[in-house]
Amino acid sequence: MADSRSRRKASPARPRGMAEVQQQPFGAPSFGSAPNPALDRAVTELAAKGAITGARSQKISARVDPGVLAAAAERLGLAHPSDVINASLALAAAPDRFKTWLRATPDRLTDDFEPAL
Repeated sequence: MADSRSRRKASPARPRGMAEVQQQPFGAPSFGSAPNPALDRAVTELAAKGAITGARSQKISARVDPGVLAAAAERLGLAHPSDVINASLALAAAPDRFKTWLRATPDRLTDDFEPAL
């Protein structure tokens, strides 16, 4: 009878810390029921660029501020931390027309600009 060490050696090699993960589609339905147009747009744009693989196979470990995670979950209408992180990354990675325009425009507000209230 083989001990557990010999069984581990016989299994296919994979990076340390990477567990077998079930393939799950990445898209709005997997993020819960709350509609979020910005998230839908981000996922659509990333899918069109081929950036979405359709799998949640990369496992990461990170320490996050619980207040920030809770605030993001509330704003996105999500409960599961993995959904919040995936949605946040999608929003960060997707192109934003306003940010692109703002970076590209040479126009700047003057130092004495005051918004009309």
